[in-house]
Amino acid sequence: MAETIVYRRKRKRSKNPSDIAEDVRFKTLSTDNGHEKMIVYKRRNITKMQIKDHLEAGREVIMPTGERHEREIISANGKHGQIIGHEGGTLRGTQLNDLPEDILCSIISRLPLGDAVRTSILSTKLRRIWASHPNLTFTKRAMFPKSKIKGGEQFALIEGMHAVLKQHRGNGVERIFLQALLDQSTSSALNTCVKFAVTSGTTSLSLLLSPERPYCFPTYLFDLQNGSRSVLEELHLKYVSLRIPAGFTGFKHLKRLNLDCMYDIVADELQALLKNCLLLEVLCINVVYKFDKLVISQALSHLKYLSLTACLGVKTIEVAAANVERFEYEGSSDNSIVFPQPLKNVKYASVQWGAFNSHVGEFVLSVLPRSFPGLETLVWKTYGVEMDGLPNCLGRFQCLKSVHIELCAPVLACDVLSLAALLDAAPSLESFFLKLIGFINVPYSGIEEFRRLPSSPHHHIKSVGIKEFTCSRDQIELVEYILENATALEHMIIKTKIGCYKDAAIHSPYIKKDKRVVIL
Repeated sequence: MAETIVYRRKRKRSKNPSDIAEDVRFKTLSTDNGHEKMIVYKRRNITKMQIKDHLEAGREVIMPTGERHEREIISANGKHGQIIGHEGGTLRGTQLNDLPEDILCSIISRLPLGDAVRTSILSTKLRRIWASHPNLTFTKRAMFPKSKIKGGEQFALIEGMHAVLKQHRGNGVERIFLQALLDQSTSSALNTCVKFAVTSGTTSLSLLLSPERPYCFPTYLFDLQNGSRSVLEELHLKYVSLRIPAGFTGFKHLKRLNLDCMYDIVADELQALLKNCLLLEVLCINVVYKFDKLVISQALSHLKYLSLTACLGVKTIEVAAANVERFEYEGSSDNSIVFPQPLKNVKYASVQWGAFNSHVGEFVLSVLPRSFPGLETLVWKTYGVEMDGLPNCLGRFQCLKSVHIELCAPVLACDVLSLAALLDAAPSLESFFLKLIGFINVPYSGIEEFRRLPSSPHHHIKSVGIKEFTCSRDQIELVEYILENATALEHMIIKTKIGCYKDAAIHSPYIKKDKRVVIL
């Protein structure tokens, strides 16, 4: 294969854009079975992105940039990549093996684990580079991306995990993610993975297992009293049996804790665990049963994000962590949520109940304004809503700017016009979005009496969106109320469910025909 030496031609700088465009030039240096090596001359005022726009796939380039020469691979030809350098008008080929080990480790660490392991067949030097990979992902898709394993998936994944852990250098591991249908019957393999996480200094551990026979999580491996060297900062457990022994001192460094569908967890043990995690910033608890009381202690002074979902068996939830900024809750109307003191830092809140009643209305329109005085965004998901279930004495969301409501009431009694009470409770509201789920109504015919609420001007509402609109009387009444009182409204977008609802909305005499309303 012949190679040609090409020298750079000096040119005067020009501020003319057309001259600048001509400063990027390509010249073929050699040709080998259709593969072209190109040289690109680049002025300082030509960006690298502009050069890449001119390149074709499968071409290797060299880019002298002013006084400093850059060497990089723009694209690899097939399986092998080569870096072409330009120094003093000559060409120099640099193989991947010539790179320092720290650079190779950095490159390999950016590949998925399966691809990183496959690089070991390229050369002797790369055979062990992958063994310092910082992210170990053990899932069927990651371990066997192209293999169709029918049966024996558990065994194949365990064998693959054992092989990786055995050959790994055991240091610099940042994350271990295991998702498989493994349970107590494979506890030996799971214990090996957890031990490796402790000894290698892993900062993030996720075990998403099978609900059949819950795996007993070995908390003793993390107990500092037993000489553990754990520096775990993130822990995600799903379908795991978690028991916390008395005097447990592990998880001192924990910042993120996600407990999903846990088994055998006891209220007192969970409280002791949370009190031990003083650095906790994110706490997510999903599906907890048979708890009389769950306390999010004031001692969690670093807690910013709190998510409590499907807490159907918890009678009372007390939230005392004063620095929470994001609060998410999903439960039943039988739950009682208590805030001993206002949480002034909460900017975002999402609440959801299985059914609507006066207790739910009281919480949304009285408890939340008082407990979250700085709330800016409210997401409310509810099944049904009625005026009789809303309190007479409302609180005031002084800082609330955005409201998103998902209203599901296919069989429950529902009065959409009652949501006007929430608008009245938020004098600074700027955007209002309503999604109607499962509504099947006959469009309002005008036979029933049309209701109009007392005038209540809203000077900040600019955008309103209603999705799955079915043109029932209460929905039209809410639209009419907003159009009459939102003095700063810029646009209202109404998306109907099917064509008949769209026609009914367009021809309804109660929906004002102005440029602000768009019916889709």
